[in-house]
Amino acid sequence: MPIDFPAPPAPTRRRPFELSGRAVLFGMIGFFIVVAGVNGVMMVSAIRTMPGADVKSAYETSQRFNGEIARMQAQAARGWLAQSEVVRAGADAVVSLLLKDKAGAAVTGLAVEAKLQHPATRQQDREVTLTETAPGHYSATVPGLHAGAWTLVVEAKRDRDPAFSSRSRMMLKE
Repeated sequence: MPIDFPAPPAPTRRRPFELSGRAVLFGMIGFFIVVAGVNGVMMVSAIRTMPGADVKSAYETSQRFNGEIARMQAQAARGWLAQSEVVRAGADAVVSLLLKDKAGAAVTGLAVEAKLQHPATRQQDREVTLTETAPGHYSATVPGLHAGAWTLVVEAKRDRDPAFSSRSRMMLKE
């Protein structure tokens, strides 16, 4: 007895892909939502890590500008020569300053403060008081200072009056 098999179903014909205006609209809207979301996350992250403000009040800083110019002119007139350095000492670093006057004599009896400022965040800034270890030579140890770029700000006072200041960028190696 012959067996009749049912005929195979006719192949369904797929419609070719059509790009409709609605698909383009939703694609564009989705794209811009993703871009705006990523931009928002990046802005929040950037502002939290580095607010960009170097001073708290630009107005107050501008009011002290002429005084700063006069102080720097007085410092230049003194003609002091300064040599500062930061040297690695194990996990710590040693900040040192050598001050000499115009004649080459050591400048003694100053109260010297040093600040190591991190370029990206003020949370890693370090402040130390330098002590006079030899005539005109001031130094201090900064514990646990990591390698990288730093700004060294040195301020020396004599009888509570500013006598010398310097600001320099430096790279502390491992």
